[in-house]
Amino acid sequence: MKTAIYAVVLTALQGVSTSAGDFTYHERLDPIDDALLVGVVADQPEAKLSIACDHSRSRTIYVTLDTDRLLASLSSPLLRELRTFQYRVDRGSVHRASAEYTHIDRAFLDGAEGRAFAQRLADSERVVIRVDGTRGPIDVSYDTAGLRPLIERVAERCGDQRLINRLRDNA
Repeated sequence: MKTAIYAVVLTALQGVSTSAGDFTYHERLDPIDDALLVGVVADQPEAKLSIACDHSRSRTIYVTLDTDRLLASLSSPLLRELRTFQYRVDRGSVHRASAEYTHIDRAFLDGAEGRAFAQRLADSERVVIRVDGTRGPIDVSYDTAGLRPLIERVAERCGDQRLINRLRDNA
C-alpha cells in the first residue's frame, strides 16, 4: 500500500520543477500516521522559511519562519500571543501580519494571512521579512523568482481551494 502511494506521489511530481529561487519543494508521508506533508522551504543562515501543510492538522497552508535568534517575548501578559510579521515583496508596499511566535525562535502564520503571503510571493522576485527579536529586528531576504508553480503545487496537494482560487484569479 505504501509503495503504491509513494509511486503516485513520485509520478505526480514528474514534470514539476522541484526548486525555484531559494525554495525547494518537499513532499513526504509522515512515518507514524501516513499524513501527507507538503511544502516549499528556503533555508538562509538567519532563518528557514516554509510554506506548507500537514494533512493531519488541516488542509490549508501555513507559513513558518524559524530563526537562528530568539524572538521577542510578550511585553505584557495581557496581550495575545501574536507578534508583528512584516514583509516587503519586490520593494513594494510593506505588509503586516499578526504572527504567533509559537516557540522562542519560530513565527507562524495561517489562515487568510498565510494565504495572502503565499499569493504575494507567487509572482515575485524577492521578499524581505522582519520579525521582532530580543536584540532588535531580525531581517531575512529570499529569492522568490519562479515560485508560482511550486506554490500552486503546494495549494493543490494541500487542497487549499481558497489559495488555488486566489492564484487563478491573479494569473
